[in-house]
Amino acid sequence: MSEVTGPLPPYARITDFLPDSEHQLLFDWTLSIRDSFRPATVSKGRPKREFRVDPERRIGLTTRKLGPLEDMLRERLLDALQELMASTGTGGPPPTSLELELAAHGDGAYYRPHIDIPVGADRQPLGANPGEDRVLSAVYYFYAEPRAFSGGQLRLYPFGPTPTLAGPRPTKHVELEPVRNSLVAFPSWVPHEVRPISVPSGQFQDYRFAVNCWYCRVLTPA
Repeated sequence: MSEVTGPLPPYARITDFLPDSEHQLLFDWTLSIRDSFRPATVSKGRPKREFRVDPERRIGLTTRKLGPLEDMLRERLLDALQELMASTGTGGPPPTSLELELAAHGDGAYYRPHIDIPVGADRQPLGANPGEDRVLSAVYYFYAEPRAFSGGQLRLYPFGPTPTLAGPRPTKHVELEPVRNSLVAFPSWVPHEVRPISVPSGQFQDYRFAVNCWYCRVLTPA
């Protein structure tokens, strides 16, 4: 049996994050750009930043096409920043930019344990702009009602080495349901995963949708 490798991470959840009208606009927009989604990639931040499709680690669909809703989402997410920093114990200067993507998770989708920033002496930082790094990760959940999928929980692991498929995983973790119209945030260096998803109908409108967000700021010299 595996042991906890460190303290369980802090996280924040804001329910009813968007007004109903904006939530519906986002859902309708997402359905309208079905053909813009592509297989989700994973990043390799060292020694050179690369992105590749790796179904052993991640299955899903993503797009960066937020169109006319991008400014609205950025405004809402920046308005929530102070609350998210306080709730997650995030110190230092506030993030200065946002990186956004739309994610669609259908039948059989998942994202194995990972962290949202590369680590190591030779790493190449991931951020919205050159010289920036991710500080806070956030996920906004939206989907049709009645809910037509199961699974897709966000599992946050204790601070420490990222769990792998080859070895035992910590017995303690935080598991969060993808609550409709809620935003969940946590430090970007927290190991986490998206649990497998089942969508019996196989229809795109029944997928579990999300806006993945990374709050970024300029790296501080050591």
